[in-house]
Amino acid sequence: MLKKLTDRIFYLPGEDITGRDRPFLYYVRGDRKSLAVDAGNSPAHVEEFYGALRAAGLRLPDLTVVTHWHWDHSFGLSAAAGLTAASAAANEKLRRAAAWRWDPASIEKRLETGEDIEACAACIRREYGGPEAIRVIPAEMELAGELTVDLGGVSCQILRRDSPHSRDGLFVYIPEEKALAVGDGESGDYYDNGGQYDPKRLRAFIQFLSGLDYRWALGGHGEPWEKPEELALLKDRLKEAEHGQVVL
Repeated sequence: MLKKLTDRIFYLPGEDITGRDRPFLYYVRGDRKSLAVDAGNSPAHVEEFYGALRAAGLRLPDLTVVTHWHWDHSFGLSAAAGLTAASAAANEKLRRAAAWRWDPASIEKRLETGEDIEACAACIRREYGGPEAIRVIPAEMELAGELTVDLGGVSCQILRRDSPHSRDGLFVYIPEEKALAVGDGESGDYYDNGGQYDPKRLRAFIQFLSGLDYRWALGGHGEPWEKPEELALLKDRLKEAEHGQVVL
């Protein structure tokens, strides 16, 4: 069921408990246009989101912004309404993933090389009925820098930054609503760092967040929470990472 955070921001909660790794999907309602944050992990996930929007009397998104390339945020792109956008780095990853084969031998080879990870492969198997249903495509628009989108009565600043979680991130700052969509940016790096935080990347991320005026942090796998709580946790994680403690 769709939830309302502010007069302009709505979201469909994620579904980690089902083992399908469906992230939270966000929607920003403007007077003229609307924007969605992340494309979901499958066409079925997208249709659930759109069904909830229709039930709430909201138009489908005119623009969908993918926060990073990981499958749960991007494999629904083929079913997205309107224009889609991602960073150039995310699109490069998606073009590679579009050529992946999904037979057991190919999946196993990607796991051995680290191109994919077991947790994601297992969730993909649960989300999709069979490999023939998987269709990976890049976003239509690539962003290398920053872009401000005026939706009418509310604006979204799309910011390109690395994060502790991935090197291809886009963040959606909604100043009028004092909200920042961070995707999975608050998490460690599961592809290149075993789920751990790189202290340098985490420190830079904390500085980035500290410089923005917002109340609500809109994360990929948890309910929206407030900036002071978010920063306090990340600063604790930084101390642990700097002292070589394992953080998962």
